[in-house]
Amino acid sequence: MIESWRLPGTLLPDGDATQLWIAEGRLTKTPIADAEPLPGRFALPGLVDAHCHLALGRGFRGLGVAGVVGALREARDRGVLLIRDVGAPGSITLDVAPDPTLPELHAAGRWFAPEDRFFAALHDPVSADELVAAAMAELAHGARWIKIIADWAEGEGEARKVVPSYDVETLRLLVDAVHAAGARVATHTQSPFAKDLVAIGVDSIEHGTWLDESTLRELAGRGTAWTPTLTAIASPMPADAPEARRRAWLDALDNVREMVPLGAGLGVTILAGTDASGTVAEEVARLREFGLEPAAALRAATTAARTFLGAPAMTVGTPADVVTYDADPREHPEVLDRPAAVVLRGQRIS
Repeated sequence: MIESWRLPGTLLPDGDATQLWIAEGRLTKTPIADAEPLPGRFALPGLVDAHCHLALGRGFRGLGVAGVVGALREARDRGVLLIRDVGAPGSITLDVAPDPTLPELHAAGRWFAPEDRFFAALHDPVSADELVAAAMAELAHGARWIKIIADWAEGEGEARKVVPSYDVETLRLLVDAVHAAGARVATHTQSPFAKDLVAIGVDSIEHGTWLDESTLRELAGRGTAWTPTLTAIASPMPADAPEARRRAWLDALDNVREMVPLGAGLGVTILAGTDASGTVAEEVARLREFGLEPAAALRAATTAARTFLGAPAMTVGTPADVVTYDADPREHPEVLDRPAAVVLRGQRIS
């Protein structure tokens, strides 16, 4: 068995010409004369999907533990070696046993929303007065994040609007309790309510279709991350969608197109997340389409995401999570789906 590897000489996302080796599963700068070269010309830290739902299969049907494990294997083989799952029916992701051959999983367990504020088939409603206790129970079950559906649409046609799911003070109590327990809070928001969520200290904004410049500045100042989930929100509306809903969707996309590059310029941590559709490669391509520079789009799926989630990013002395490519993903983001080699925790997977 080959235990030592030499990485390609070009390290991404920034294109550094630095030579690294893998010895005893860890990255080192110490040359190893008999190390086997990994295939490919470019090396990246293991990819990150910072917003996904492993337990949702086709048609939004819930999967069991075996289905989640299968989804983790598929992600690993595409080079996705760290996953933040932000919602699973019945908290099924918290029942996945640790496995050194699978990507690192940061799971939030269930979604939290009151009655009529989320897809009824996917969650058990939680009222405002039960919220903190229910979240603490989820953390006791092994959750590292708590996922809040902070706002949701109600009404139809011209009367349709997105409204908060919980009042701000209830959410403030939740955030304080979760932080005191050493965990973090991710919040689904598709309304200007995002401003209040950032002010009470949530850790990440998911979707964030109606962020504005002042809220982005607050995000940057607080170190709060934004996962735009562009592959999901930019998916075409159904052909029979009401015209008012179609207009609102187009307005939201226009806002996101403006806010993504603005947020990057202000120093907001932007994360790549696939939600329940697409791949990390497709999300990186979308981030570029919405205004990020190629290297910045790669950071959203690698170094920026790993730093935010507390994982190393090709740091000397740490276990090697490395993906290599024959072509440069800064020029061809689609190659992210076709790694030349995958090394997980220092062990070559492919």
